[in-house]
Amino acid sequence: MIPQEAKLKRMVEVARLYYEANNSQNEIARKLNISRPLVSVILSEARESGIVKISIRDVQNTEKDVVDKLSKRFHLSAVITVPEDENDDLTNNRVAQAAYHYCFSKANKGKHLGIGWGQIMGRMGTYADTLEDSEEISGAIFPLVGGINSVTRDYHINELVRVFSLKAGRQPKFLYMPALHDTPDELEFLKKTEAYTLMEEEWECMEQALIAITNFPAYPDLGVKSLYGNALTELKAVGRMLAHYYDVNGRIISPGTDLTLQASVRQLKQTDVTAICSNQVRPECVIGALRTGTIDRLILPFPLAEKVLNSNF
Repeated sequence: MIPQEAKLKRMVEVARLYYEANNSQNEIARKLNISRPLVSVILSEARESGIVKISIRDVQNTEKDVVDKLSKRFHLSAVITVPEDENDDLTNNRVAQAAYHYCFSKANKGKHLGIGWGQIMGRMGTYADTLEDSEEISGAIFPLVGGINSVTRDYHINELVRVFSLKAGRQPKFLYMPALHDTPDELEFLKKTEAYTLMEEEWECMEQALIAITNFPAYPDLGVKSLYGNALTELKAVGRMLAHYYDVNGRIISPGTDLTLQASVRQLKQTDVTAICSNQVRPECVIGALRTGTIDRLILPFPLAEKVLNSNF
């Protein structure tokens, strides 16, 4: 007979593998070299002994409660959550699909939309590739930031503009300028060109903006060392929108010299901004972004929404 202490230890181990690590009963049996029926018995004993307590909640009411409280706390027009899937990859695909259908719904038809970059934006582009091209052209899509050299599609801003425009039926407007520059003179020179002036007009008059919220630090780092020195670490940056970095209180952290070509925080604040979050984004990153006062609508996984709501930051 197994000693009581060893029996309790085994119940805890099996319960954790099943309920926390999401292993199947067959997988647990193989790992522990016991039979599958025995795994079932151990799980039943764990519940009966109080080691495992199962509660049932009304997910619909819980989701509505979280959405309502987040909207009220951060003065948001809408909060859209998606259920968590088996892993981050599948969950992020759900977020990307929800964001695409929300931003390019009939209610937003024909609007002028500025878009940002990031991993979740790249997933939106991948999803858009699976859709049929639109024959009707109305409204426009354009970048909110210049381009960078990146091995991933997520930061190929003009490519994202092309795909979204093709699938959503809007006129593409491209920005063939780098986001990061070596000197202030180089940046000022580009700002005097006709191409930049036309894009600046779009930023000033855009009806909507779509941006991704990203953790700090993150890939790519956008040359933060040369632009900020140690300021982002010392001032406790938690995230970025486009190439704007901020702390948990929503304070924008300015570089020593501004060498980035992008829509300003002021321009974002004067339009209707939808922000999207992957499942890897930390709660403090979301909270800091919401406190900047730039975001009107938020799309994120439901577990992250719960963490944001219950956070003490």
